[in-house]
Amino acid sequence: MLEKVKVLICDDNVAVHESISAYLLAESMEFESVYNGEDALIQLKQERFDLVILDIMLPGLFGTEVCRNIRKESDVPIIMLSAKDEEFDRILGLELGADDYITKPFSPREVIAHVKTILKRVNYALAKQGEILTIGEMKIDQSTFEVQIRGKKMEFTPKEIELLIFFAINKNKVLSREQILNKVWCYDYFGDTRAVDHLIKRMRKKLPQENIGFEIKSVYGMGYRMENLS
Repeated sequence: MLEKVKVLICDDNVAVHESISAYLLAESMEFESVYNGEDALIQLKQERFDLVILDIMLPGLFGTEVCRNIRKESDVPIIMLSAKDEEFDRILGLELGADDYITKPFSPREVIAHVKTILKRVNYALAKQGEILTIGEMKIDQSTFEVQIRGKKMEFTPKEIELLIFFAINKNKVLSREQILNKVWCYDYFGDTRAVDHLIKRMRKKLPQENIGFEIKSVYGMGYRMENLS
């Protein structure tokens, strides 16, 4: 795990801060607490954080808008918190680049488990320094999370790049939505599989329309497959 992991907690509920921060401290992680979106953005400009825990329903600036603003400047992992009746907002948060979401009410242990899983993925990516995946005309640098197609840098969110990596490693294999959710979001994640459809739809729009040597195909009743055409 990263040394001196520092987490930013953004929620307007004091009890949420108290419960999560106690477990973070028990895991020797540091934290800062803010209670609205504007302060979260200010704090992120002033300090380096390894992960952000972000509530959707915030006073003033909603969490989805905070997530959108963070992704304009940073790839810091984001876990979004949402109430059970905010399904649309949860999916929107994932589309905007959140790495995971947890539904309220939750156990602090559940939050810590998600934090650890995401940090493991970050460390795994760092360990892959210099390793480049190639499929068709696309190259993915796993250390810098940079994607190039025919030498041109593509603008993908970190979550989209994780999905591309997962597809490239398993090229020509059919991957179910559940497999994608469990691998790309969180290994023990069980959520709405429509988040996968939304992410792939958005990612397809960013890919060049001309032949690039691969295609992400829908497999009816099963999931998706990245097919190597070259």
